[in-house]
Amino acid sequence: MKFDSEDLKLYGLISALAAIAIFLIGTSIAMIAYPSYSFSNDFFSELGIRGDPSQECPCGISSLSVAEYPEIFNVTIILTGIFLLPFFPIVFLILNPKEIYRQLLPIVVVTSGISTSLFLSFVGVFDAGYFYSEHIFATNGLYYSIIATCLAWGLAVLFLSKDSPYKQSKLWIIDPLVSLAGIFIGVINAGLFGLSDIFTQFFPIAFYQKLLAYLFMMFFGFVAIRFIMIQKSKMSSDLESN
Repeated sequence: MKFDSEDLKLYGLISALAAIAIFLIGTSIAMIAYPSYSFSNDFFSELGIRGDPSQECPCGISSLSVAEYPEIFNVTIILTGIFLLPFFPIVFLILNPKEIYRQLLPIVVVTSGISTSLFLSFVGVFDAGYFYSEHIFATNGLYYSIIATCLAWGLAVLFLSKDSPYKQSKLWIIDPLVSLAGIFIGVINAGLFGLSDIFTQFFPIAFYQKLLAYLFMMFFGFVAIRFIMIQKSKMSSDLESN
């Protein structure tokens, strides 16, 4: 079976939607399987801590609990990162900016997006129990990668040419606004500029962690759906012209 570039683009976009479905379903099941888990007060990482529940958490931090079924969360996060990975190179191929100065930001989106996908999988591979220091490194890398991806994507959309298919609908205005929100919440999670000290007075940091995760996944799900519609429209036009 032979695939052309248009097929590859479509499969990359479908892969992103699969990543979002895996994330939403998998994390929900992991939380349901952990009856004492608090959505607002407990970190996502606590769903994936491996170890003997009768013993102290391997990471040595008593505030973290060992999950009864950590594989649910860890496998979910690993698969989410894997399925999300092909999406970002496809973004560049679909936008296909002609001018060199307009190519720079999409290239950053691809780079930071791939970094986000890899760090996300690493969070699942290195749980906060047996690999605590590696887990912290992965989560920090994930926060910074998300911040960079949101920043680059918001700016890339702003600087797209007016004749870009992505700008044919006024829905593109959503992208810079949501990107700004993602940057802001990401900065809180990363502990930059003292914002975490201010905003944890309102909600625990674990709440902002989940807010960032769901915002990022749903936002780029929205982007993937928009791209699918653009691709379907393009393919229909090509068929009509032929």
